[in-house]
Amino acid sequence: MRTLIFSISAGEGHLQTSLAMKKYILSKDRTSDVMIVDTLTYISPILNKIIIGSYLKIIQLKPSLYRKLYYIIDFNSKSSSIKLNSKFNSLLSIKLKKLIDDFKPDTIISTHPIPTEMLSMLKLKLGLNVPVITIITDYAPHNFWFHKGIDAYITANKSLIRDISQKGIDENKIYNFGIPVNPEFFKKYDRVQTLSSLNLSPNKFTILIMGGGLGIGKILELCNKLDKIENDMQMIVVTGKNSKLYNQLVKLKSNFFKDIRILKYTNEINKYMQASDLLFTKPGGITITEAMISSIPIVLFSPIPGQEEKNVEFLTKNNLAIYLDDIKNCNNLVNDLLENPFLLERIKRNYINYVKPNSGDDIYTLMYCLCQDNLSNYISNIKVQKN
Repeated sequence: MRTLIFSISAGEGHLQTSLAMKKYILSKDRTSDVMIVDTLTYISPILNKIIIGSYLKIIQLKPSLYRKLYYIIDFNSKSSSIKLNSKFNSLLSIKLKKLIDDFKPDTIISTHPIPTEMLSMLKLKLGLNVPVITIITDYAPHNFWFHKGIDAYITANKSLIRDISQKGIDENKIYNFGIPVNPEFFKKYDRVQTLSSLNLSPNKFTILIMGGGLGIGKILELCNKLDKIENDMQMIVVTGKNSKLYNQLVKLKSNFFKDIRILKYTNEINKYMQASDLLFTKPGGITITEAMISSIPIVLFSPIPGQEEKNVEFLTKNNLAIYLDDIKNCNNLVNDLLENPFLLERIKRNYINYVKPNSGDDIYTLMYCLCQDNLSNYISNIKVQKN
C-alpha cells in the first residue's frame, strides 16, 4: 500500500503521530511505500519559516491574541479570518496536487488541520479520488479540523464523537480509535536500569519535567520551585529543542539542592516516563497520550492558549490529570501528592478507559478497507468501538 502522510512542523506532536503511523503501516506490510510530507516546507521553505515562526512567536509573546483568534474561528465558521485562511489554503493546495499525482498513493493521512483543509479542497474542486484520513491530535474538537470530503476522522475518545458530529461531520466518518503513538511506548523498561543510567536513585520519588518537543513553558521557574521541596525527590528535565533553556539549566545545575538531570531532545521519553513517578508537562495531545500509556500521573502547566487549554478542560473534567494554574503552588501540590499517594493511583486507574493500545492497528485496517472500497462491511464490524 502506498501512503502519503501530510504533517506540519509546528511543534513535535503532529510529526510524532505521522512517524508512529509509518511504523504501524510498515509493521503490517514491509513492502508498503510511506512518505511523510512536511506540508508547508514542501510548498515553500520560506513560507514555512514565516508561518511557523509567527505561530511560535504569537503563542509565547501574545498568547491572549492567539486565544482570541482560536475561539473566533471555533465559534464562527463564517468569520473573515476563516474565509481568508481558506482562500490562502486553496491557493497553496494546488502545489500538493503534483506530488499526489506523481506518488499515486492508495491512501492519504493528515495529522494537522492545514493539510486537511488543502486535501478537502483537492477532493471537492479538483476531483482527487484517494481516501483521506485525518487524525485529530488533541482532546477537543475545533472547527479548523473539519472539512467536507474527508473520508474518516480519528478521535482521541468516544465522548468527542457527538461534539464533532455537531460541527457537521457524519458520525459514520468518525472513529474512536485514539491517537496513535510510537509502538516503543508499549514496551516495558526497567526503572532501576533507566535511573541508574542517569546516576539517579531508584528509591527516590522521581519527577519528569517536559515542555513538549520545543521545550516551552515555565520550566525554569518550575525547577527552581521544586528544588525547594523538603521531601526527598529528584528531577529529570527534558528541554527538547530549546537550546537556550538547556544552557540555562546546565549553568544553574550546581546551585540545585536536589539531584537533577538535564536532557536535550531525546527519543527515549518512553523510558523516562516509565521510570518516573510524576510528570509535569504542557498539555499537548501526543504527550498526554504517551503519558497515559506509560501510566504516569500528570500535572499540567503552561498550556498553549486555545487547543491546550481545551485539553486541560477535558483531562481535569475526567480526572485524568491535575492542572497547576500557578507555578507558585507546585510545592504544596507535590507535598500533598506525596502525603496522599492514593491520589496518584486514582489518576492511573482512570487511564484504563482512555488508553487505546490498538490505535495504529485499527487505523491501518480502516486504511485498507477504504482503499479496497470495503468500508460498509468494516463499519458493521466495529460499531462497538465507534460507539
